[in-house]
Amino acid sequence: MPSTGLAVLAPEDLAGGGAIIDGESAEPAGIVTPSLPAVAAETAAPVAGLTARVASATFERDGYKHLIKAAEAVYSYPANGTRLSLPAQKMLNFMIHLAGSQNFANKLYRLPKRVVRGNHKGNERIFDALKEIFDSSLVVIGPFRGRRSRAELRILSSYVRPEEEEDSDAADIHFQFTDAFLEIQRSSQLWAKLSGPAMVKVTSTYALKLYEIGMQRYQMDFPSLELDIDTLRKLLNVPEGAYKDFGILRTRTIDRAIVEVNQLAPFRVTMPEDKMKRKGRKVEAVTLDFLAKDEEEAAETYLERERHSAGRRARRIGTVDTVAEEATGPVDAGLADLGPLPDADDVTALWAALLHALKGKVPAPLLAALEPERVEEAPQGGRRLVLKAGNAAVADTARMNHWPSFKSALSSLTSGMIEDVTFDMPARRAAAKAAPKT
Repeated sequence: MPSTGLAVLAPEDLAGGGAIIDGESAEPAGIVTPSLPAVAAETAAPVAGLTARVASATFERDGYKHLIKAAEAVYSYPANGTRLSLPAQKMLNFMIHLAGSQNFANKLYRLPKRVVRGNHKGNERIFDALKEIFDSSLVVIGPFRGRRSRAELRILSSYVRPEEEEDSDAADIHFQFTDAFLEIQRSSQLWAKLSGPAMVKVTSTYALKLYEIGMQRYQMDFPSLELDIDTLRKLLNVPEGAYKDFGILRTRTIDRAIVEVNQLAPFRVTMPEDKMKRKGRKVEAVTLDFLAKDEEEAAETYLERERHSAGRRARRIGTVDTVAEEATGPVDAGLADLGPLPDADDVTALWAALLHALKGKVPAPLLAALEPERVEEAPQGGRRLVLKAGNAAVADTARMNHWPSFKSALSSLTSGMIEDVTFDMPARRAAAKAAPKT
């Protein structure tokens, strides 16, 4: 990816907006993103930018082994404080690469299910992720019809869901991007080259976004990126209202993402203490440095990607050197490999993501009557989310009518680390209900 000059976008340029907003030159510090040339006039025929041409050549040579993603998409974030689940983000990367290989033409694309099979055990989860993308919008910053703009864009205009999806394992995923989403990406001149094998092994939404940013920057002449905290939260897709304290935000999202990315990426990312900007005791901005690994580190990274995923977290924290090859997943590898049970802040963040994933699948009044309690070890093995119901009717309705939806969304969001849910009533009300009448 070529180096180029940089333009500085102000924090307000990352605010969620509904319409296309013209953006003139803005100089206050916020996020540093690539300076992009103007798009061809609206009446002219679409001209492929460098990103589209690189995507086409890469696809022809490597297929899905390497994925090309426009810098505008790398620095985008979900609108309205929502976020895409990890499976949906990975699927979207494959979809963008496929469209880029064909100059982001406005057409119905076909993506083989086998391409995304590694992230989904069944067709139902594949189409759940596809619907999640269809229901979402992204805030994208870049050139639009000759002017630098901030746009809130719907991603997909349509997708096709076969009626007999459970029996059509060899079928393709059919989808079509919106005109505006295609136009911004078609004009892109900068990109990130993602490793397909590395991307599918990332286990958190925070790490995936950090990986994408690093892949776009680490070979540039100036690979550092200064971000104010609000911008950092948006780019990492941290749920709105979660981890308000920077110390908690750092330990629960940033530090964990850095460690995972350093294990799988060809670069090493750091967040130096001496580059943090403070106002009093409050941290207002941080700098992320992305530096290419030397040959020995790069070789170890490759070997790690080739090892079985079971035990990778333990290897990150240095507790083991090897792991039994017969383990097939997080639960099969044993609870120790899942790490400590999530605390209250983690559960709150998970609930925020789950609410978005269940939108349109579970009635909103029912979701409003539930509150996250904790994540606990399930009697049958694995882990489950405990939700507190407002009353017995809410608990019964959720359990009898919507338990599969909760279970499927949880498993998808946590890559199988939390696969069940239970609905509890407040202790007093439950006890009162059980007490005999006198």
